[in-house]
Amino acid sequence: MMSRLKIFKLLLITVTCFLVFGFIIYPLLQLFPQSRSQSFAALFSQKQILSACFNSFLLAVITVAGSAVIGTYFAYSFYFKKIRLRRFLSVIVLLPIAIPPIVGVMAYLFLAGENGLLMKLTGLKHFYLSGWTAIIFIHLYSFYPLFYLFAGNALKTVDNNIIEASRILGAGKNRTFFRIILPQLKPALLGASLLTFMASMASFSAPFIFGGSQRFLTTEIYYAKINGDTSLSALLSLLLAAISIAALFLFRLYSKQIPATRQTKGAAKKINAGDNKNYNYQATVISILFAAIIILPIVSLIVISLSPDSALMNPGFDQNISFKNYSELFTNADFLQPFMNSLSTSLIAVALSILAGLSIAHIIRGKKNIFKTLLEALSSIPYGLPGTVIAICLILSFNVPTIFTFNTVLVGTFGILPLAYTIRNLPVMTQAVKAGLHAVDSSAEEASASLGAGSFKTWRSVTLPSIYANITEGALLVFISSFGEFVATVLLYNYSTKTIPIEIYAQMRLFNNGTASAYGVVLFLIVLLVIFLSRRISNKKYA
Repeated sequence: MMSRLKIFKLLLITVTCFLVFGFIIYPLLQLFPQSRSQSFAALFSQKQILSACFNSFLLAVITVAGSAVIGTYFAYSFYFKKIRLRRFLSVIVLLPIAIPPIVGVMAYLFLAGENGLLMKLTGLKHFYLSGWTAIIFIHLYSFYPLFYLFAGNALKTVDNNIIEASRILGAGKNRTFFRIILPQLKPALLGASLLTFMASMASFSAPFIFGGSQRFLTTEIYYAKINGDTSLSALLSLLLAAISIAALFLFRLYSKQIPATRQTKGAAKKINAGDNKNYNYQATVISILFAAIIILPIVSLIVISLSPDSALMNPGFDQNISFKNYSELFTNADFLQPFMNSLSTSLIAVALSILAGLSIAHIIRGKKNIFKTLLEALSSIPYGLPGTVIAICLILSFNVPTIFTFNTVLVGTFGILPLAYTIRNLPVMTQAVKAGLHAVDSSAEEASASLGAGSFKTWRSVTLPSIYANITEGALLVFISSFGEFVATVLLYNYSTKTIPIEIYAQMRLFNNGTASAYGVVLFLIVLLVIFLSRRISNKKYA
């Protein structure tokens, strides 16, 4: 007769497999029958589709290259050079991480758009961002922090003994950087490149707002869906998913070819920029100017949020500053509802992600076998799927009753949003819990078992407290992603389930720029607070 522990484990595996197949694999498979009425050959014969593919790929490549240069430069400067206000500037450089995509796009629209603050204050009628220029500028603004973080962390492991040896042998700073330092940054830069490439391919907000006549795969999927062309939206989603997953595979394949970094004998010598005798004024000036570029969109958003809705539409700029927009946000029920929707959907997504992530990480823990490897691979698929693709998959799968939704229609209901957020962020939570379980001291678990504690009690009393920080860290990341989610939401929401990003877009379309900006500022501050809490928890974990 099976013990209760074996029954529990079997039940856990069954439920987990049901969830992974029902809400990841099954929706992805629905793209194939829905796209049968069109073929890839016919698809690529259309000039607008070829243009969309080329533009999306070109945008991703430009974003990766530009972000790599910017992020690596500032990581190198702050690490090796003595810069005035270094600590303050290093925080400012990271601010774009806290800006949700739709808020960042709106900030640049109000700052440097056709009727933006810069044009009104300077009087330069033809000096504004639009089209490709605006999209690239926003992408670089949004994604360079990934390279800054990855390269900055990698630089901390570089042994200064090697750098000093290179310079003693006559190599200049540039040669030393390209021959000694850069090769040691390759794994970190590759990781940032993968994240940036996939996020850029999946980008929707900037192409949607600034794209105009320019076509991109994500916007083509959206327009096909709202025009009722289900087959085309499914085929385009399949194409975008294939490109993203192929990129993920190629990046990981290439990363295996990178040789391990060679270490010198003895303790590595760390670099301290503060030991330099003189300040590097060139790097200081560049950093201050760049910080101003980072802050300007945020300042413009705050200024517009304190102005009347029609401030940007008038010939001049209405300087009637007040907190009216903020008071309406928190007193008017119609304005407050999007906050409640965003909060509730995000918290539900966090709870579902924790449960699913814990289950998957627990099952795949320990000695690997074919089942564990397959389960981990399948649960990681959403990592390579853009938000538009996930939304289309859910629409095609759950607009009719299914066994996975207990014979109910999910599309058009409140539940579709937290489900989409959970699926998209499941790999993040799973990897966070997996990392925590990997670091758990197995001897403590063995000691608990030897003292008579059962498996469940050992897990509850020893294992779970050990990974609490990892779970919290993963939960905060899921919350940040869900709270500012726009890409999938714009295809899945209805009037009663509008979230903050959707309300921001709706207010922008009505030219209620003050109200939209107030939403954006509050959303930015909430995300910034969550990031601060995440960093505090992370610092305590490694203290």
